[in-house]
Amino acid sequence: MTMGKVSPWITEAKETPVEMSSRIRLARNVRDLPFPCMLKDEGMSEVIEKLNAALTDLRQVHLDEMKFEDKALLVEKHLISPLFTKRGRLSYISDDESVSIMVNEEDHVRIQVMGAGDSLDELYKRASALDDRLEEKLNYAFDDKYGFLTACPTNVGTGLRASVMLHLPGLSLGNRIQRIANNLNRFGFTLRGIYGEGSVPLGHIYQLSNQLTLGRTEEEIINSLNELKMRIIEEEDEMRSIMNDDHLLKAKDSIFRSYGTLKYAHTISLKEAANHLSNVKLGVDLKLLPEYTIRFQEQIQLIQPAFIKMRLNTLEKEYASLEGAVDEERATLLRELIGGTS
Repeated sequence: MTMGKVSPWITEAKETPVEMSSRIRLARNVRDLPFPCMLKDEGMSEVIEKLNAALTDLRQVHLDEMKFEDKALLVEKHLISPLFTKRGRLSYISDDESVSIMVNEEDHVRIQVMGAGDSLDELYKRASALDDRLEEKLNYAFDDKYGFLTACPTNVGTGLRASVMLHLPGLSLGNRIQRIANNLNRFGFTLRGIYGEGSVPLGHIYQLSNQLTLGRTEEEIINSLNELKMRIIEEEDEMRSIMNDDHLLKAKDSIFRSYGTLKYAHTISLKEAANHLSNVKLGVDLKLLPEYTIRFQEQIQLIQPAFIKMRLNTLEKEYASLEGAVDEERATLLRELIGGTS
């Protein structure tokens, strides 16, 4: 695992207009053990021994041996949650960083499988195979009536959280996002920011996921999510068509202003950089920037604070303000990516 580089599964992904990536997460707990919020570290020692035996093909990552910046990098790669940086001790991560298993986050075990170009069904098969391996070693907390028992009531049942990451500039700029989000909530689904619960959208990127798992099978949850995803993509395509047909001058002005900013700026914040990258991505998709090839998902990850701080550490530069240096180095990186001035 190379800390300062984008996850291999992302670099190998094909660029698509709206759908960026998908994730399956399974929450599991061990029978007769208190949930992590009430559990002392020594209570997990036997569980960890069993996990080590079952997960020999995954790399052990000990968070208590890591610097804060390295933990932040794992969050930006979506390999661990922000909560896990505060109380997590151990995770298991695959070489291509598409698989991550957190031990003692909100639940005893959280299995996560990510991919781009892979369907949710394919990702669920991979996660389920890992789940079966662990169940051979661990006695899960399971109730015949309620299903898998979890620390948060919204995960009780299948313990499944399925999600897709979507780039929705058309719906965002057309002020349709809130209406869609309100409708989704009625059916037990939600639109959130790129880091899930409590996070804000960045660069018009939204995470669509289920909120409830009780009373539904895994297949039902995934099928419903896929249907909703396709409806949202259809609405996004409709907004882009309107933009291209009826508001082309305004769209071109916004897109080329963003392209120029990224090409020549010498300091830029994360929010501004993400919004400009989103506009350039839209310009590429609308064929208004046919000569430019964008790697949007990679670039959104590369401009995150921990990635930029990693670049600064390799340069060994002196600076008066870390925040100022991060914004300056982010602009330098973007000029390199876009092909602007040095």
